Amino acid sequence: MLSAPECLWLCLAALILSASAEGEPGSRIKVVVLEGSDAVLPCSLSTKENIEQKLFNWKKVDPNEQEVFMYDGGLHYYNGLPGQDEHFRGRVSHFPLELQSGNASIIIKNTVVPDSGNYTCDLPLQQKQTFSIELVVEPVMRDRFGDIPGAAPKPFVGILNITEYRVQLRCEVRGASPKPRVEWRDSHGNILPAEQPQVSHRDGRYDITLLTTVTRTNTNIFHCVATQEEMGHVTEEEIHVPDQLFESCDGVGVIVSVFASGFSVAVFASLLLFSACIKCC
Repeated sequence: MLSAPECLWLCLAALILSASAEGEPGSRIKVVVLEGSDAVLPCSLSTKENIEQKLFNWKKVDPNEQEVFMYDGGLHYYNGLPGQDEHFRGRVSHFPLELQSGNASIIIKNTVVPDSGNYTCDLPLQQKQTFSIELVVEPVMRDRFGDIPGAAPKPFVGILNITEYRVQLRCEVRGASPKPRVEWRDSHGNILPAEQPQVSHRDGRYDITLLTTVTRTNTNIFHCVATQEEMGHVTEEEIHVPDQLFESCDGVGVIVSVFASGFSVAVFASLLLFSACIKCC
């Protein structure tokens, strides 16, 4: 039996390790990023089945069909498999350490506007499963020095508080001008109820903090979106909340402050940590 401090440290470690995007077969997830940033396209089995020796294939299907990334039992486009479209060569990677927990997500690095379109992730296991993702790469407006004056940076998102069956999320947008509209949304793009934004203003720029409290959904993926309509600028960050955080731990709330930086890592390890945490609480 772990002590209470050890239990809390396991919770914190698990939170730091868990930021994986997960979708549902047949549903469509929309991913919006700013040109030049990295985009995580989610494709993850809810059963957490080990796919290290399986096949999965990513394609861009609209507006034109392109081979994006293929993995087949350890082989992929960068260690023996041919066929990747030149447009994506050297810019796509997967999550090797998360294959054992069913995560076939990919990262498209240094996105450009032509990356926008509809993608599919096919997992031909015993029964074929197809995930559909729409990627929108927003163009940036730059000054003569290559900067985007006043554009909101990618939000900082994280878990602030855990209570029985509910998780409080925090989003921070810093140094934006003009003042952005900040919203929490679910994986289908629906705006979530949130507390009154905390706004501070200095030197013509705005810092905004927005809190929302969420319950379990079919994906547990939530997005913080900052929109500056005057300059046509939209940026967002997403967070995936593990199922275990929505389970009761004898009604004991745990206050944490963990922020995600944009893509998922080591979900399998985090699940083990949460299992230990739940048992000891």
